[in-house]
Amino acid sequence: MARALGWTLAAAGLTATVLTTAIAVTASARHDTPVAAVVPASPPTSSDPPSSSEPPTPTPATPLPDPAEVADEVTDAATAASKGTQVGLVVYDEKTGKTIAETDPDQPHYTASVVKLLIALDSLYDDGTWRVPEGEDAQDLTDMLAGSDDAIASKLWEEGGDTAVIGRMTDLIGLSHTLEPTEPGEWGMTKMSPEDVVTTYRYLENTVPAATAQPLLTALADARQPADDGYPQYFGIPDGLPGSTWEIKQCWMIRRSALVLNTTGIVDSRYVVVLFTQQRAGTSSAKGRATVTAGIKALAPALAAWTAD
Repeated sequence: MARALGWTLAAAGLTATVLTTAIAVTASARHDTPVAAVVPASPPTSSDPPSSSEPPTPTPATPLPDPAEVADEVTDAATAASKGTQVGLVVYDEKTGKTIAETDPDQPHYTASVVKLLIALDSLYDDGTWRVPEGEDAQDLTDMLAGSDDAIASKLWEEGGDTAVIGRMTDLIGLSHTLEPTEPGEWGMTKMSPEDVVTTYRYLENTVPAATAQPLLTALADARQPADDGYPQYFGIPDGLPGSTWEIKQCWMIRRSALVLNTTGIVDSRYVVVLFTQQRAGTSSAKGRATVTAGIKALAPALAAWTAD
């Protein structure tokens, strides 16, 4: 009896299983499409690589040279090369319109041949009118600027009324710290500040009509080595900034009290550089030139950094 009952329960269980299966199949068949199972995503682990869409970390910009530090480096280089040297410096960036290094920018210094810039401009200006140098006049100006010919400078100085040249150009260009010589015939004893020389170059480039200015700029770019009097004039800017383009006016003058050596000009059509030095009496010309070049070499890394920015 118990065995019969067991078979009966087993049969009932089988019947229930079949019935349940049938119901499940019937219910599933009511859907037009099968239902996909949803599998939950695994949470990211700390070992997962960062998303490629994240922006890269920017590289910090290299800071530009500090103007005060650059000026100190130039001055220190010059005074280390020749003890007791007095320095005047201005470096002007025509791209940004800013003075980017300076030492005593308003202090007047003896100009010697740098004043030939003013003599040249005065010879081409007459009561509001600029003329274009031609023929013999053009050659004279080229010789005075490229070769630093003193005889031509003296002739034009005298024709212009000696110290009246300085008065006219000071008013025309707007110079603030330029002093005419106490002896009318001594044009080389004119004093100008580094800032006034920068102003003169900028006036030549930007205000003087191109037809008048270009022959002067070309002469400055063709500075002769040596100068017409035999003096080596590639100290400072030319020797200190190899590979650069320039338009320069240099000066050299031996006085009883000092050796005056100045390098001035436009560098790479962007920077106006003026470095004045007054070195101790008895300093040799060779040492004096090396001193000016040392100062410009100290400036070179800063110019490269500003140019690359």
